[in-house]
Amino acid sequence: MTNNASTKNVNEELLAAILDRLIPAIDDVPSAGNMGLTTEIVRLSGQQARFQGIFKNAMEIFESTNSEFVLLDSEAQVTAIRKFESNEPDLFSSLLTISYIVYYKDARVHKRIGWSGRTPQPEGNPMEPWDDSILETQREREPFWRKV
Repeated sequence: MTNNASTKNVNEELLAAILDRLIPAIDDVPSAGNMGLTTEIVRLSGQQARFQGIFKNAMEIFESTNSEFVLLDSEAQVTAIRKFESNEPDLFSSLLTISYIVYYKDARVHKRIGWSGRTPQPEGNPMEPWDDSILETQREREPFWRKV
């Protein structure tokens, strides 16, 4: 749990179970719920203005309508998530978005998808030297504007 008032008392066990259904294991990367991402999701949801309140609200509503979710089999869990998505599309979208943000920040996922995570500049993606000749055609054209 976190000390942030906007995310205090978020059920991280429930969140982990939801994550397991939203982002299942693939090859050598475990399901999102088994990656230990819940604490970071809760922390981030309390820090980013676009998630403050809405994430906690999503979790509270989901838990109130699915109190036995962690005990359900995977098919019943998927059904519960789909029902939540249908009934609360904005809340579901918020929950899914922050889950993806944290999931795709993880080094294990970067390795799996072959992403280096480098910044574009100054060390990454070197630019070709400027070729001034590409402006020749434009320089040869008659001006199509009025001099003032």
